[in-house]
Amino acid sequence: MARPSSRGAEPPLDTIRRVYRTWGQHPRLYAAQDWVTFLARHRAIRRAAVDAAGLRPGQRALEIGCGTGRNLGYLQARVGPTGEIVAFDYSADMLDAARALSRARGWENVRFVQGDAAALEVGDAPFDAVVSVLALSVVPDYERALERSRAVLRPGGVLSVCDGRLFGRRLAWLNPLLRRIYTGPTAWDPDRDLAAAMRRVFGFVSVRTFNAGTLFIATARKPEGPAPSRVARDARTYGPGAGDD
Repeated sequence: MARPSSRGAEPPLDTIRRVYRTWGQHPRLYAAQDWVTFLARHRAIRRAAVDAAGLRPGQRALEIGCGTGRNLGYLQARVGPTGEIVAFDYSADMLDAARALSRARGWENVRFVQGDAAALEVGDAPFDAVVSVLALSVVPDYERALERSRAVLRPGGVLSVCDGRLFGRRLAWLNPLLRRIYTGPTAWDPDRDLAAAMRRVFGFVSVRTFNAGTLFIATARKPEGPAPSRVARDARTYGPGAGDD
């Protein structure tokens, strides 16, 4: 559930609209910040997040928070021209930039949808995978967005989330700087534990970390059978994950 704003504060979704209007209108600037956010590993980590979804040619993929289209090329490489990609974002300006990129690259199998990820209205046909990169830490009602992600997946489908988090204990002294750099300009909420939330929704999650733990890729698979009980979910721990890459 979205957290109530204090009196006089800007509603969370209005903040996202305002912040990402600027990024959407300056897609080259948005691309340039990747070098800082990913420590120049943006291509490898973005590709890894898409690859973790296990997509195959001809399948359907949904990207939550597609932004200016930074991941569309990696999704295209996985599903091919016979597959389908639904690019979803709350910001109309980000979607405009992604559409322009798609036209320039000649991608005819991408459908663009504007909306709130907590509602995730993307039609009735299930997806083989849902991918989200640096987006769910911005969505106000992120837990509902995870529940909707599970709902739109086919049984056996995969959710792959790449996002940021604060440094661990050894480098925690740098965290005030991270907050200052990213909280305002990107509406990032660093106090969320997205991997734990995914575990609550899916029952199991595997986590791989990068760049001293400040970036991670968490994957979860929708069970083939009924949803796990709450007791079973709470009893499970994070799935096995590789060390920091």
